[in-house]
Amino acid sequence: MIKELLKGDFMDCRRVKEICMQEGHSKAEVKKAKSLEGIKTVNVTTSDGRQMWLWFDPDQIWEKYSERERN
Repeated sequence: MIKELLKGDFMDCRRVKEICMQEGHSKAEVKKAKSLEGIKTVNVTTSDGRQMWLWFDPDQIWEKYSERERN
């Protein structure tokens, strides 16, 4: 469910949860799916201190960026 949303990119976790809940999934279901699908989290902080938690699929990210290096 979450992998399809991410489509090989990073996405704000709040947006992922919002979309999943609009599709009828509970917070518990989203949390479980995140774990089962191997979705990881990274915290990004800007120079002025703003923070954002991004979710990503390591396999999809690897595919995306390793492909760029080959070209």
